[in-house]
Amino acid sequence: MAQPEPLSVDDALDRLVNQFSDAMACFRELIQNALDAGSDEVEVWFEHDRGMMTIHVDDWGAGMNREIIDTRLTRLFSSTKDGDMTKIGKFGIGFVSVFAIQPAAVSIDTSRDGEHWRVVFDERRRFSLVRRDQPVEGTKISIFKHATKSEYELFRARAAEVVRYWCKHVSGEVRVDGELINEAIDLDTPCKVRREQDNEIIVVGHPLDGEGFSGFYNRGLTLVEGRGEHAIPGVAFKASSAKLEHTLTRDDVIRDARFNRLMTAVQELIAGELCAQVYAKLDVAIRDATSESSALEYLWAAARLHEQATHAVPEPDHAALFRSPSGAMIGWKALRKPKRRAVILARALSPLTERLEGEGATVVLLAKDCVCGAALLEAIAPRVAKIEDYCTALPPRSSDEAVRWQVLASQVARLLEAWGAKLGGVRLGHLDYPDSAVRDRVAITQSEFGEVTPTSDTAELGTGLLASRRVVVLNADHPSIRTIAGLAQSEPELAAYLAVKAFFLGTRLDAKIDEALAVLTHDHRLLRRGAQA
Repeated sequence: MAQPEPLSVDDALDRLVNQFSDAMACFRELIQNALDAGSDEVEVWFEHDRGMMTIHVDDWGAGMNREIIDTRLTRLFSSTKDGDMTKIGKFGIGFVSVFAIQPAAVSIDTSRDGEHWRVVFDERRRFSLVRRDQPVEGTKISIFKHATKSEYELFRARAAEVVRYWCKHVSGEVRVDGELINEAIDLDTPCKVRREQDNEIIVVGHPLDGEGFSGFYNRGLTLVEGRGEHAIPGVAFKASSAKLEHTLTRDDVIRDARFNRLMTAVQELIAGELCAQVYAKLDVAIRDATSESSALEYLWAAARLHEQATHAVPEPDHAALFRSPSGAMIGWKALRKPKRRAVILARALSPLTERLEGEGATVVLLAKDCVCGAALLEAIAPRVAKIEDYCTALPPRSSDEAVRWQVLASQVARLLEAWGAKLGGVRLGHLDYPDSAVRDRVAITQSEFGEVTPTSDTAELGTGLLASRRVVVLNADHPSIRTIAGLAQSEPELAAYLAVKAFFLGTRLDAKIDEALAVLTHDHRLLRRGAQA
């Protein structure tokens, strides 16, 4: 069996140089080295002159002496003097990434223990070591790269982005062209909780856009962050721990037992303190009549996530989740175990909602654009009905109005009773009110006038022996019925026929019923005409 070709030192070094998925990650490695050397600040700055770009990475850490340079920094490289290509070690794996951006040269000035050195690498990665006369505080790295002015500007902008991404949460001060890029490990979310213990920082919250976000850091240095596979839907979190490690390619976090323990802590914080905060803030917002709908939608969306995840949701009886149309607070008990009817979703205060609330029904007020509120309601309540599933009838607005309609009402009653309907009376009623599902009907039926009636029952009108009596309510707000009411002053029988036919239309009207109604109308008209004669 053929043996694989041995890996040459050149090949090994090439692999180390190109180990990262992004060549610009070299800035992260240089800044990490500086912080590890004890520097409290790192300066990254840029210059351009006559086709040459110079990238400076300056720190004020412990620096390096000859021993460190020989045994740790340059061990991976060959000397321009000895030509030895056999040396390879582990230190400097991060530093060699600087060659991924293909520099023309790299110069390092450093001092330590009274020794002052300059290490210069050429474009072939060979180095020379020169003793300096003057000391330098810490380590100053200069990277030289050929670039046009436009290339320089693009590189500089991209480098600033890279440094900010990888190093924004480190403890030392990091500046790019004089601008401080550090920021605390935090989330810009209305609901968030923070825990710091055992050299770990965890911040969890609900983002405004609802998109999951995850960030993992080692002592503030970014390991990986974004909306990828580590993200939890509807939750943003950042977790920093010295126990986390990145993969060799620096594009992910190693998922070992320490990672799993940290993720367990993240989940516990979400299910516990964050969940409790969401419902506490929701209670405050519901009780505040000035709360904006966008703020409520955010909290309802967050609460629904916890409800779906079956977190240990706090359910004190006094906690408010919604308001009723009358302004009453609605909590867990009323939603999970509503009295009589299902929980009813209404869009506005109306005579119907007043009657429903008066009967003890749980009515939740939500505007049409409150999608998240409706979703939470569906998640909590065992059954949710819409206000359109119910209706009522409002009485005449004055006695004069009732009198004007009396002729039509009495003739409709006469015709329906003659036809055989089990009638409890015919009344004038107003069906046009906010969220009315019957405003376009010419008439409805109810067991009793003005009661709350399921909309599905409003066409019922039996004729059998066992049928229940129903009150027919003529819609005083319907234009057709208004016209027919005017006709009733001169042709009451015809007006009644037209009203009943319009009521039956689309439900039970057929040729046989129409004929029966027409015959009865004709007979009643003849009787009236005969009496008048």
